[in-house]
Amino acid sequence: MSSTDAVEQLIERDVFEPVDADGLRPTESFREAVDRHRRTLAERDPDERSAAVAELADDPETTDTFEAAAVTDPDFLARYVALRNRTDDLSPAQALTLTVVIGQFESGTPRADGAPEAFLPVSGEDLVRLVKLHERCVVYAWREDCPPCDAIRSDFDELFGDEPPGDLLLLAVYGPDCPRLLDREFDVSGAPTTLFTLDGRVDSRFVGAPSTEGLETEIETLRERTPPSAE
Repeated sequence: MSSTDAVEQLIERDVFEPVDADGLRPTESFREAVDRHRRTLAERDPDERSAAVAELADDPETTDTFEAAAVTDPDFLARYVALRNRTDDLSPAQALTLTVVIGQFESGTPRADGAPEAFLPVSGEDLVRLVKLHERCVVYAWREDCPPCDAIRSDFDELFGDEPPGDLLLLAVYGPDCPRLLDREFDVSGAPTTLFTLDGRVDSRFVGAPSTEGLETEIETLRERTPPSAE
């Protein structure tokens, strides 16, 4: 899901509203819902918040998802609940991705000029959350003034166009914005680096610019791999 697609979906669902020719903001009703759920979740102990989200969103399966990923941030969880309660046509994975986009309007939009078209630009913290919460991800870490980065971006644009696949979450992160986090969480120390994650863990990686055929092969391998949770 690209940023443009995500924003369009949020406008259609009355989560965002235009404020001028180029600006957007969360609707008043959505902000009120987030504030209400944030207060409720903040009153719970961190280890009880997953169960609270399941109750508030009427989605029992969510409990295991958030517990396994150790996601307890009340701001993130409150946005997720508010979104789920007004959209019954989204899968949990779609809702999680849109929750990150909503949060970007509060924390600041991450740098996106080097991201492939089908990839969602994210901050380091949101990257960690989404990798933990999604079964299969392709993560592209890039930097500016980097010819190999430009080559990989072009390859990804050729492979995916501007339409993300339904079975993979495509994420792009600007490495210089969060080098310590990338090193600590994913053992990434330079760009370009491409990660292929399965059940929240790095399954394989490319450091530098692989061939287009190499990318295609690794993507298909990721699709075919059985997640550890299903074994």
